[in-house]
Amino acid sequence: MPEFVLHDLNARESLVAVWLLLFSPSLRQHFGPEWSLEWTRRLIRAFVVGDHDEFSGLYSRLSADICSIHSPSPSLSMANPPWSMVSLDLMVGLIPWVSPLFDKMLLLLFAEGAAMEKHFGEVLPFAFVLSGGPGESRETAIRICAPNAPVRASAEHWLMRAFLSRRDLGLHATLGDDSVRRKFSMHAYTDREGSKGRVFFETTQSFGREKEDFREFLYSNAHHLSNT
Repeated sequence: MPEFVLHDLNARESLVAVWLLLFSPSLRQHFGPEWSLEWTRRLIRAFVVGDHDEFSGLYSRLSADICSIHSPSPSLSMANPPWSMVSLDLMVGLIPWVSPLFDKMLLLLFAEGAAMEKHFGEVLPFAFVLSGGPGESRETAIRICAPNAPVRASAEHWLMRAFLSRRDLGLHATLGDDSVRRKFSMHAYTDREGSKGRVFFETTQSFGREKEDFREFLYSNAHHLSNT
């Protein structure tokens, strides 16, 4: 069976990236890390052998269970951002278990972004929201982890498009170190009522080293793969 390798990742990293994309910390706790990891292996195996019906069936069956888990949860917002996002074009973000037909989009991304087929451009368009929200100040800044700077920057805009009622975008600036040596990406905007606002994203760990930060994130969650 061909090895499943996403662009610029090895097989181990590819498995972990898909696992973390689909299973947020709360979902990993609910289903268990071992079960959710094995489910991810089955999903990838269905793609590799070309069984697209099984791929979509696995996703759809679990999606029904996850919808019932999420139903009492607060709606997604800048204060409660999604755990992960993926994009086919770095413009429109898709959220696992939330976006309609997400399994079809994921299947397309695997087909275009798996190294055993061909590269999907030069980026792996996965992004994770590790902390923060609503981002209205440095204290509530949102931290995004992505494999490169274009995806990280795009994810900032995905969140703002999805969850801010805005009329115009203003200045976008990279802010230097603050008093405790943190870095930020700051976006100014005008809301639909004409009021000015700003959104802060913390980039301390990732600015200029997105690839390294992304791999550190993957491996910090990879201890369940000791036998892989």
